[in-house]
Amino acid sequence: MEISIIGSGIAGITTAFYLGEKGYKVNLIDPKINSSINNLNPQNGSQAALGVLMGNSYKRSKGRAFFLRNKSMKLWKEWINKINHNESNLELEKPFIKLANSEKEYQSMINISINKKKYGIELLDNNAIDLWSSIFEKKIIGGFISHNDGRLNPIKLIKSLLKSLDQININKIENHVISISKNTNDNNKKWKILLDNNQYINQDYVVICSALNTQKLLKPLGHSILLEPILGQVIELKLQDQTTNWEKWPAILNYHSINFIHHNPDHMIIGATLENGTQASLINKKKMLNMNNNAPEWLTKSRINREWKGIRARPINEPAPILKELEHGLLINTGHYRNGILLAPSCAEWIGLKINEDSIKYKY
Repeated sequence: MEISIIGSGIAGITTAFYLGEKGYKVNLIDPKINSSINNLNPQNGSQAALGVLMGNSYKRSKGRAFFLRNKSMKLWKEWINKINHNESNLELEKPFIKLANSEKEYQSMINISINKKKYGIELLDNNAIDLWSSIFEKKIIGGFISHNDGRLNPIKLIKSLLKSLDQININKIENHVISISKNTNDNNKKWKILLDNNQYINQDYVVICSALNTQKLLKPLGHSILLEPILGQVIELKLQDQTTNWEKWPAILNYHSINFIHHNPDHMIIGATLENGTQASLINKKKMLNMNNNAPEWLTKSRINREWKGIRARPINEPAPILKELEHGLLINTGHYRNGILLAPSCAEWIGLKINEDSIKYKY
């Protein structure tokens, strides 16, 4: 059985990894698959991500969204060991702390701490609240700590995965896909992919993981998948204030819907998925930097060291992510919105299980 995966963001490379490990013959198609991997000039939304994993601290305890998060957190533990090469230094950086900025939000946190205690969630004690109140120069209502959530550095992660793909002989094809069509000439291979070099690839399965490009590929086949671009801005700050207790900073801290990552002695990364469209808004950038007029002095005094943006695909009128078999042999794994890295393993597994189910049904 031959499978082609279109798109080499986190959804595409994790799907290729999962299927390759199962022994399938896999093509991974993307013109930028071997481009430089960094967040200075990100080639896709995955490279621009922060890598925040809020799987255990998700407010729900049942349903599809909970299942995907729960499964992914388990799979990431397994996968990190598999893909962690000597030079990768890849690890799940823990913990995750979320601070409340309203009584309503704190009441929700209390419920989460009660319902998710077995997942390593607990409310912050008074000493921790006092610490964060001093750091943010404002009385913090409360918050929780998730001992098993945290961060995967997306650049290290993508590099590790791509190296693992080479080790399991995934065929990387650096071309644009012009079209996908049903194959009328080869009864054994249902799908035909036309590349921009005028070559055709005949495949048993096609898995589309190409975010916003999904709509263009599916429309000629009569399938309508609606996605809209959502932009996230990320800023690395050079901290000028040396008095703050940075040693107490967790892997990830979230406050006012902004993620804070302290790295190196005097640098802080802040980021949020902020706005519709593909152009970064200066107004939204200023709101993030001043935390909606709640920024502490150390933040207002810091200077911008570098900044970047990432564009994600959010489904319209259906939940994220989109996992579907549109017809036999044509699957999509896209529209992850702001949880691409978090949900990547469970979505890859879903694709693998669906193909395995079909292989039994159709006796490949």
